[in-house]
Amino acid sequence: MILYTLNNKNSVSKMFKIYIGVSIFCVILWKIYGNFSHGVNSIYMTYLFAWPLIMGALVNLVFMVIKKLPRPGSFSVNLYNSGVSALTVSSLLRGIFEIAGTACYLQTYLYNVGRLFVLAGVVVYVVSSLSLLWQNTDKHVNQKNII
Repeated sequence: MILYTLNNKNSVSKMFKIYIGVSIFCVILWKIYGNFSHGVNSIYMTYLFAWPLIMGALVNLVFMVIKKLPRPGSFSVNLYNSGVSALTVSSLLRGIFEIAGTACYLQTYLYNVGRLFVLAGVVVYVVSSLSLLWQNTDKHVNQKNII
């Protein structure tokens, strides 16, 4: 995944297109890998495309549609995108391990780190948005008191 800040609408639409591209790549990867898996399937590989589609493209689509939402800063975007990347790679590895008939405990660590990064990115975004909202409210209240 490529990390960008979402300071303007072009960045949001660019991230939307990147996540759609990654989702399409995941579908192609699943189809190609499925041809060589001797009929063995894994739900983690089958729905690999859902991580970037739902958590990436859908979130960016919300920012594109609701223009009044404050844009996240680079730190929250980097955390969130890293989390989505970790979840996608974790799902890919889990699918490969299931198809191969083996398991690895390290994949669960990657999954949990991805969840943690997504949660941290959302928390940083919410806190910074609330801070920005409180600053604007204070300015608006002070301007009313002056008049």
